[in-house]
Amino acid sequence: MRRLLLLALVGLASGAYAQQNPDYYNKKQDYEYRSVPTRTMGSPFERYTHYQITARYGVASPLGSLKDYTNATSKYHYQVAGEFIFPKNFSLGLQFNYSYFKERSPRQLYSEGDQDISAIQTRSLGATSLHVFGKYHFTGSNAPIRPYVLAGLGGTAMRNLTYFGYLEEGKNSVALSGQVGLGARFLFAKNGNFGADVQAAYFYSPFKSDYLSNVTNVSASAGLFYRWW
Repeated sequence: MRRLLLLALVGLASGAYAQQNPDYYNKKQDYEYRSVPTRTMGSPFERYTHYQITARYGVASPLGSLKDYTNATSKYHYQVAGEFIFPKNFSLGLQFNYSYFKERSPRQLYSEGDQDISAIQTRSLGATSLHVFGKYHFTGSNAPIRPYVLAGLGGTAMRNLTYFGYLEEGKNSVALSGQVGLGARFLFAKNGNFGADVQAAYFYSPFKSDYLSNVTNVSASAGLFYRWW
């Protein structure tokens, strides 16, 4: 009888405390599967490794020998990246890049061996890259604005073609390449899955051909990302 009376008193006391403190029962819930953080526990994006996919579009400007070869800004500059984002300030990922440079010169005479050719010359370079990259972020995973720096290394399939009218000459090969850059990520909503990403990067490859001694460019791009955990 005393035990039952004691249990009843404990139950009444717990009920009264819970009414005065609505968060009492919430604190006992299992937050491991909640996507919305509470007052007592941070966002899952701050506590766990999570994933992110980003797609960007931008422009790229040639530098060095590429600028001498085709002094035209590329309007075909695409990037798609997937990454693992760690709870602290680092992330690792894989990024696909594509840039295409093209310039057409007015018709003029070109010497080929012992003959002259009157033609419109078209110079082009297509670069398809795959880079492993790392990022350092300056703010937390759930910050509304998250600036970062990045460095990547990988390979690039180069397609360097020069046309003299319908005549074609060039070189296709795969070369080592790398990039460094900086950017920022902007969340559309606190604890949300979607946002915007802007990035500026410098690209370098020691690719060589009859017209190029290396390939360098700077790019600016913007796009959207989706993250989940």
